[in-house]
Amino acid sequence: MTAQTITKTLVDSLETRGAEYTVWDAKLTGFGVRVRPTGAKTFLLVYRAGTGRTAPFRRYTIGAVGKIAPDAARTQAKALLGSIANGADPASEKRAKRPKTEDVSFDRLCELYLDEYAKPNKSSWKNDEGYLKRPRAALGRSPANTVTDDDIADVLDEIADEAPVSANRTQSVLHKMFEWARQPGRKYVSANPIRGLERRGGKETSRKRVLSDEEIRTLWWGLEDPEVPCDRQVALALKLVLTTMVRPYQAAGALRAELHGLRTAAPEYHMPPHRVKGRREVVVSLSPLALEVIDLTNSENQIPIFPSKYGEEPQPIRRSALSQALNDKPSEGRIGVRTFLGMEHFTPHDLRRTAATIARRGGALRTDVKATLDHVDGDVTAVYDKYDMLAEKRAVANILASELRKIIGCRPESIDAEIIREQLPYLRSAEMREAS
Repeated sequence: MTAQTITKTLVDSLETRGAEYTVWDAKLTGFGVRVRPTGAKTFLLVYRAGTGRTAPFRRYTIGAVGKIAPDAARTQAKALLGSIANGADPASEKRAKRPKTEDVSFDRLCELYLDEYAKPNKSSWKNDEGYLKRPRAALGRSPANTVTDDDIADVLDEIADEAPVSANRTQSVLHKMFEWARQPGRKYVSANPIRGLERRGGKETSRKRVLSDEEIRTLWWGLEDPEVPCDRQVALALKLVLTTMVRPYQAAGALRAELHGLRTAAPEYHMPPHRVKGRREVVVSLSPLALEVIDLTNSENQIPIFPSKYGEEPQPIRRSALSQALNDKPSEGRIGVRTFLGMEHFTPHDLRRTAATIARRGGALRTDVKATLDHVDGDVTAVYDKYDMLAEKRAVANILASELRKIIGCRPESIDAEIIREQLPYLRSAEMREAS
């Protein structure tokens, strides 16, 4: 690829390909930005360690795009080249500073994996961090190289007793971590102890849970009950998932600055690359019903749309807050939203599936719903077809809003979970009479 001046505009425009590639800077020899198929972008410097043509080439990672600006990365590259000219070898020095295998505890290995691999390469790194909590609590002090498959299996079996799917996800993260840790240049462990280990959570079946109309109405108005056991911001974030089809973490992490045209005919939520699978910016069309949910947050004066009550600085609610609000927590004597409303098990992600089903039932085309869900095609044509389908997504959003309004009806006189359930048969009959 022809060298170009590396600027923020250029870096933001670089798209993923089927293989890793590097764009080199036209002004500073050896300075470039690497783009991985996952969408991760990293500033790097390539140089010769020593003088003469026989001196080996070294590759030094400066930092991940998003954590360091292009100008700052170039400044750091210049400083490194100055030290290299005086005989330094920063790549070798960095390797020498790595902790020795016998000094790396399991807890430290998890920390290294998150900092050096998951955070720079995975938009879902917080999921990895969450899945590693139980293993870290159980095995944290053990030297990483002494952890066995039996040790891991014991932890996974404990998780599987409560949450089989979570056990499988934890096992996948651990497998990836050990594979990463045993590679040349790291060698924190000599082998992956769980390679070939059967899934401790058992075989999984595809999720098919879709809430019925009665359940949707119960949930919608039940979340307005003053006694509902969850914070107001969490309740509204759950509603935003249902009205937009965004993923739960994309609703929880939304910022005010990412909302555009709220008082126009085409309001949108512009999701940044770090909050999207594949590290792409995605535009979500907001229906009038979704705007009503957002308006209830008073977000005009807030940096996050759904601010957390924890921490001194304004920050969004945690991505796990939505699922935790639905679940009971017997250890704290707390019931979740599902139990409070007398509903069968469902997850925040099931609201997304429910919304897609309602939109299809209302007449939205499958291809348009697929675009709204941001389900990306994996074929070659998708690499070249960059049509954003905003008009189609706007139509889906409006169909979904119309169908949801029919389902939820008018606000009950008393917002009480038991009363809502008692009124449902009558309210549904009334809606059918009105429709006829």
